[in-house]
Amino acid sequence: MNQLLPQLYAGNTPFCIIQKQDSEDVLVLTGEAARYRNIHDIPRKTGSTGGECHYDTISVIPFCQIRERGYTVRDAGEDILTIQVVSQYEFDADQFTRLLPSEHICLQEDLSYDSTEEEYRSIIRNIVENEIGNGEGANFVVPRNAEGRIDDFSVARALTIFKSLLENDYGTYWKFIYYDTTRFFIGSTPERHLLVQCGRVKMNPISGTFRKDRNWGRRKDFKMDLLQFLTDQKEINELFMVVDEELKMMAKMCDRGGAIVGPLLKEMSQLIHSEYLLSGESDKDIFELFTDSMFAATVVGSPVENACNVIAKYSDRSRRYYGSAMMLVGRDEQGRDFLDSPITIRTAEVDLAGKIHVSVGATLVKDSVPEEELLETRAKGAAILSSIVASEQREVQAPLLPRLYNDDEIIETMVQRNQNLSNFWFFKQETSEIANSSRQLRITLIHNQDDFVYMLSHMFSCMGIRTSIVRYNQYDIERDTSDITLLGPGPGNPNEHKVEKIATNNKIAARLLERKRKSIFICLGHQILCRTLGFDVIRKAQPLQGSQVKIDLFGREELVGFYNTFAPMVSHTPANLEISSIKELNEIVAIRGNHFAGFQFHPESLLTKNGYTILQDTVMNLL
Repeated sequence: MNQLLPQLYAGNTPFCIIQKQDSEDVLVLTGEAARYRNIHDIPRKTGSTGGECHYDTISVIPFCQIRERGYTVRDAGEDILTIQVVSQYEFDADQFTRLLPSEHICLQEDLSYDSTEEEYRSIIRNIVENEIGNGEGANFVVPRNAEGRIDDFSVARALTIFKSLLENDYGTYWKFIYYDTTRFFIGSTPERHLLVQCGRVKMNPISGTFRKDRNWGRRKDFKMDLLQFLTDQKEINELFMVVDEELKMMAKMCDRGGAIVGPLLKEMSQLIHSEYLLSGESDKDIFELFTDSMFAATVVGSPVENACNVIAKYSDRSRRYYGSAMMLVGRDEQGRDFLDSPITIRTAEVDLAGKIHVSVGATLVKDSVPEEELLETRAKGAAILSSIVASEQREVQAPLLPRLYNDDEIIETMVQRNQNLSNFWFFKQETSEIANSSRQLRITLIHNQDDFVYMLSHMFSCMGIRTSIVRYNQYDIERDTSDITLLGPGPGNPNEHKVEKIATNNKIAARLLERKRKSIFICLGHQILCRTLGFDVIRKAQPLQGSQVKIDLFGREELVGFYNTFAPMVSHTPANLEISSIKELNEIVAIRGNHFAGFQFHPESLLTKNGYTILQDTVMNLL
């Protein structure tokens, strides 16, 4: 250890130091720096490791890498920054920390944001009113970006900042410092993006923020404030929405199923977050899994594809490396590939001249209050700044959650969150054949820019139905030989008939009805179906993005999840149709005829308690 540190101080050796989940050890990697443009350009190693764990590469991935999924992004030409590992070491964390320098750090230039607080409030209002309010998505993360400069910056000062994180922060997934001889990334990120090991795939969606911005002298006062946070419907819905979004990714990645664990609480030095653990099984390659997972809904929005469009619309600059991920790749004791990837938030990018880039964001939802979201970005920005400059450091509080250990009311409040959620996603899924089927059924799912279709596909697969997914602009009814066709959910205003996607959906729905094809229509697909049947579809006064509602579904009471801004209205009741509606709003929530069924809600969502049964019954009725 004493010989390694002077080598790092010299500044000509690329290195990365990581402490995972407050471990008693730190991992130190050194090697050779390289840059790549695509994920699959990162070099791979294969073969035996002699019974030891080998780390092969550590990379910082820019947000613009999401272009590999075909999504819109502001790309300033940032490369993947990679260290090809030559040497790896593990040291006792306490001993290592004591040997790190403790230099004085001050800012030559204070942090200045690229948008004023009023401009950011305006962005929040516009997104709530014009994006969420026009059906473009359920939530969005548009960051505030700040720059500053550290006086007389050096490797020793970078390590001093990292030492501050090791000493003062806790509850994080990774604390890290990455240096490729051109710049540093120093961070303390709370959130695991993706872990792939021995065929197991894990993600940790985190949302909902409790600010530890006061001193609670009495346990009773802290408990009262925490319970208020845990029962805040906005915070609850915000977490459910990002879980739904990452379930879409998991359903796409994990062909052998999985399950949800939680909710859980994650306490850090200045914040407490709520989270779930998503765990599944997959035989796919780790690089394919990482590409499919770019990037977490918690730092992008949902649906992710359209969230990228909205981010590009409201941000006039690249997100650089904010809200993407790092990627540690290696081979385990049996020579099997593994990948460990944290999200790059609570992270400072610092060049050799001491120029700092910092980004912070809040998840904007239909209920967002601009001032509250602004306060959240202030708290996150202060947390990063306090790790850099000693004068900004707050007194580190001891963890508060142990004071409520085994508190019945807290435990009950947490468990109650799951009581009305989908049974399907909380247990490992088993495959069962649809009754009375003499052959394997097939269903075509039309993708309308929302990966909810992958959750639908997984549900149908568990019924023993063979699925295929096709983009709306590539669907050809003449080539569709499946037993059932599903016109899927997606962002957009169903009344904008001149928009290419809506026009195409109108044609698909009309032809499915004309040919009496057995069909299912969900959310946007349901709105298109209802318009085709002659019903008006109006913009709701209050969007139902990420809301659970109790409805009468063809005579059966159901708790279901809605993600809609528009709704079809009951204006007439044709003799050959059955309609379920929310009577006080006069909205059609479900409709069915002899050869089709439409749902405004999402049967596949975490928020629909009996979604699997609803879909299974629908298939049986159609057949």
